[in-house]
Amino acid sequence: MILSQLVHPTAGGLACAVGAVVAGAPIFSDGLRAARLASHFADLSERPIGQELDGFVHVSGTVGLESPLFTPLSAKPCAAFRLEVRVVGTPVREAIEQRRFFRVEEGGASALVASTGGRWSFTPTAERVLEASAPPGETLDALLEEAPQARWWRGRGRALRLAESALLAGRICHVVGFARHARPLELPLDLELAKTGTDAADDVVLSLEPPVTELWLGPGESLDFLYVSHRPPRAADLDVPRWRTLGTVAGPVLTLGGLLYLAGVAETLRSLGRL
Repeated sequence: MILSQLVHPTAGGLACAVGAVVAGAPIFSDGLRAARLASHFADLSERPIGQELDGFVHVSGTVGLESPLFTPLSAKPCAAFRLEVRVVGTPVREAIEQRRFFRVEEGGASALVASTGGRWSFTPTAERVLEASAPPGETLDALLEEAPQARWWRGRGRALRLAESALLAGRICHVVGFARHARPLELPLDLELAKTGTDAADDVVLSLEPPVTELWLGPGESLDFLYVSHRPPRAADLDVPRWRTLGTVAGPVLTLGGLLYLAGVAETLRSLGRL
C-alpha cells in the first residue's frame, strides 16, 4: 500500500512525527534500563566487601569519611545530611542537602562510594525551632541562603522549624550500586627511580610497578542506580514500576510510526513534484 494514500501532511502531524522520532530513543533506553534493573533486583543479595566484587551488588559496613563534613544542628561528623526547613504557620517547606564521597568499611576492607547521586536515606538526628529574632549562627545562616522562601518568611517575623537527618560517620550503612575496580587517574603506572650507587645518569634504573586498584561503588553507566541508606533496602526501595519497562516496546513503536509518517510526507511531496 502506498504511504501517500494514507498520510495527509499537516504542520501538526509533522511536529508530532518529529517528536516521536526524537523521543523514541530515550524512552527505549529508559525501558531497557528498567528491565535490566528488575532482573538484577531479582538476584540481589548482600555480599561482604572483602570478596572480589564486580557488577551490581549490595554491601554494608560502617561509614568512613573522605573529607570533613558536619551536621548543621548537632555538629556531628557525617558523609551527608539533609536539613528540612518549615515555616511555622505556613505550608512552606524546603530542603537542603549536602553529600560527599565516603567509604564503606567492613572487616579491614573498604569500598569508595564515588558518587553523590541516586537515592539516599538518612537517620533523623536533631530538631530545632529557630525564632525570627534568634541568631542562626554563621554555618546555619549560610545554609539558609539555599532556602530563599524560608528566609523571606523569617524576615517577616516567622519562626522556622528545622529537622536534621544524616548519614553519620561510624554508623552502619547499606549501599546498592555498581561495583568496579578503579585505578588512580594521575598516572597509569607508578614510576620508581632507584640509584645504583654511582652518579652516572645511565645508572638510573626504572622500575615499573602495576598501579594499586580500589573498589568503587556508583550508579553504573548502564543501570544508573545507587541506593545509600542507614537501613537495609526494603522491597519498595528496589521496585521498578512496570510501566517503565514498557518503554522497550513504546520507544521503537514511536520511532517507527514517526519515520513512516515522514516517509509518507516525502512520498506525497514527490508525487506533487515538490521534492
